[in-house]
Amino acid sequence: MMTEDFKSKLLTSSKITTSDEWDALYNGFPVVIALSTDELEDSFTKLNNADGYGYIATWRKNLFSFNPKLLSKRCGLIDENANLLKAARIPKK
Repeated sequence: MMTEDFKSKLLTSSKITTSDEWDALYNGFPVVIALSTDELEDSFTKLNNADGYGYIATWRKNLFSFNPKLLSKRCGLIDENANLLKAARIPKK
């Protein structure tokens, strides 16, 4: 239920689109939702299926429990309003 509430809020942003394969898309890149540090490992695993490039979305109020420096450079971080908290280093095509 909490994930659905988060996803509903996330989808109100113009930067976010729906996806059948991912929780959402941020500017065309995969988004996986991790509402707690317990869900981070699963989120990384999911993003590895997208060549590791994408974004993890979490509540801004939970940021104190995340250390963005521990996230892969290929993985960005966004909040529930799709505000960019840490950019992903995505290769130019």
